[in-house]
Amino acid sequence: MSIYGMMRTGISGMNAQGTRLSGVAENVANANTIGYKRTDIQFSNYVVPSGDYAYVPGGVRSHVGHDISISSPAHATGRMGDVMIDGNGFFHVADENGVEYLTRAGSFARDKGGYVRNLTGHYLLDEDGQKIQIKSGPTDLFGLKVTTKIDFKVNFDASAMVLDSPGGDIDPSDPESYNHKKSVTTYDSQGKQVQVEFYMRKTDDNEWTVDAYVGDEQVGTTNLVFDKDGNLKDPVDDFKLTLPENDGANGTFEVDVNMGGVGKDSLVTQVGNLSAFKIEADGMESGAFDGFTFGCKGEIEVRYTNHLRVVGYVGITTVTSPESLTVLSGSVFGINSHTGGQMMGRPVDGVFSSLYSGYLEDSNVEMSDELTDMIEAQRNYTANSKVFQTGSELMDVIVNLKR
Repeated sequence: MSIYGMMRTGISGMNAQGTRLSGVAENVANANTIGYKRTDIQFSNYVVPSGDYAYVPGGVRSHVGHDISISSPAHATGRMGDVMIDGNGFFHVADENGVEYLTRAGSFARDKGGYVRNLTGHYLLDEDGQKIQIKSGPTDLFGLKVTTKIDFKVNFDASAMVLDSPGGDIDPSDPESYNHKKSVTTYDSQGKQVQVEFYMRKTDDNEWTVDAYVGDEQVGTTNLVFDKDGNLKDPVDDFKLTLPENDGANGTFEVDVNMGGVGKDSLVTQVGNLSAFKIEADGMESGAFDGFTFGCKGEIEVRYTNHLRVVGYVGITTVTSPESLTVLSGSVFGINSHTGGQMMGRPVDGVFSSLYSGYLEDSNVEMSDELTDMIEAQRNYTANSKVFQTGSELMDVIVNLKR
């Protein structure tokens, strides 16, 4: 009876090492699979109850696990739809039937309906568990905005020289007729750029003239008077520019120049040297759709050539026991009764990890370890086959005794 037990134990060992070799083969095959988690084969013994005078050998059982919690290296792709989780958690995805899964594979793209899906067709879900849809397409534009206001923030140089040129006027072609110059870009009704040049000339102590030009055409002017402390005496509420449309026609559009109020509410001062030289215009040219990407806090960012718009947030899910997740095809994991509780929220929202856009998480397979395991398993398989072969030879001896 012990010879039969010996053969059964040998078969048990061969089966266990065969399972280990299968796990190694799967790991090697998926060494370059994004978000793949290594299959880990472990063993436990099993014992067959024996009597006082008869020993019955036991064997070995194999247990299949997955190193889901072990981190994987990252590699940069530069692709807008690629994103990886820096730390714990999973992307929440769903299949065509609405069945939800978890995954670490973060390579996403828009389908023809604008839905964000991964390589295996699973839909990416937002923080509320809804499918993420980006409706903007390659031909969509982000609406232009005509410039209506220019914020003029300057601290004039109190020690600047008073200029006294013939006629006392600013001549854009003569640098000696003005003290400072600054340009700003505005946008007309067609979204085309209109460049405005501001020329600043000190005409007397504590007095300045500001002229605005488009090309060689003056489009607005104002005078500024400061008190002894460098604060603006009178508000500038009528500095308007009449700018030409950049389409060759005779159309114009008006822009208000905002210099603030008086005293501490003013955007223009005259204290010390020239500083805070900041002139900004509102408005925006039309922009074409240029893809989407993800922010580090889970922002879903739709990119246009002139603008970036946040349309939602990616949801990150954590579970109590990630090692208990069910491993499924397509680099996804199923939630079961053994995974414990789950939480879903935005990245960097107290307990969730941040995201890296333009990166992907590789598999956590270390090829050198797998090759070592393969050699060990092959050697152990051969040894167990010898045990079975020896038992078989002993059985032949017993059978031949009858002859």
